[in-house]
Amino acid sequence: MEAGFTEELEQRQRYWLDHLRAASAQGVSLAEYARVAQVDNDALYRWRALFKRKGVSIVENSVAAPVSFAAVQVSATRTSAGAGVMVQVGAVLQLRCASLPDPRWLAELSQRLQERR
Repeated sequence: MEAGFTEELEQRQRYWLDHLRAASAQGVSLAEYARVAQVDNDALYRWRALFKRKGVSIVENSVAAPVSFAAVQVSATRTSAGAGVMVQVGAVLQLRCASLPDPRWLAELSQRLQERR
């Protein structure tokens, strides 16, 4: 096989692999990605099948970050100042709030606590 042909084939493989990884990273279907990126829909599916047969991962290792969750329980309770909310994070931490905290704040708190473990 000629060196130029091999190089062209490698470039073509990289081109389609980059598109497949972009679709995966965006979390959209291949059909939707092909429409937006203006690439051949059928070719995208064929290349995905080829890479799958060859055992080539479409998702890059550096893209997938580990995800962890913490148990968070929110319940209404009476505080000394009157009605309020007690937020229990895991078995150790309890927060008493005058009103229900923003869910994004709770998620951020939970994530930070997990990072400290």
